[in-house]
Amino acid sequence: MGPLTVLSDLKRYVIAPVVQALDLPGDMIARIQITTGIGNVESGYRAKVQSGGGPAFGFWQMEPSTHDDIWLHYLTARPALAQVVRGYLPARFKSVAIGNARAMIESDAYAAAMTTILIRRSPVALPPRNDALAQCTVWKAAYNTALGAGAVDASRIALFQQAIDA
Repeated sequence: MGPLTVLSDLKRYVIAPVVQALDLPGDMIARIQITTGIGNVESGYRAKVQSGGGPAFGFWQMEPSTHDDIWLHYLTARPALAQVVRGYLPARFKSVAIGNARAMIESDAYAAAMTTILIRRSPVALPPRNDALAQCTVWKAAYNTALGAGAVDASRIALFQQAIDA
């Protein structure tokens, strides 16, 4: 199985159902595309623990502090959404999500949900569907941030295009 097949399968069978279940406002296709693209840029869907042992976890390479902040400052104020997200947690993590970012290693659906929510709660607008440059730009601004090592460049834009095409 080549990378595109894995990418297509993850997009179709993991990411799309999660994004649909979250039922967030805005263009659902754009949400599916950017969530797929973020995983493609962050790990290429090849590693669930950041090189060197952390601190980021899951294919989307979310840091524990970001994970916990989403729970503390976003999901606790949205119990219905929190319940949907909690449904993706592995059983051993269901009682306490805060402090358990490692759950993103065990559940791709949970990691995809957390990534989708991070983009939703960002002040940066959801980029349009089918626009790899705009999606890469939003990834850098809202996910990787100004302090991150990522850049909006041809290679990363191409990875977002792969995610769109998958």
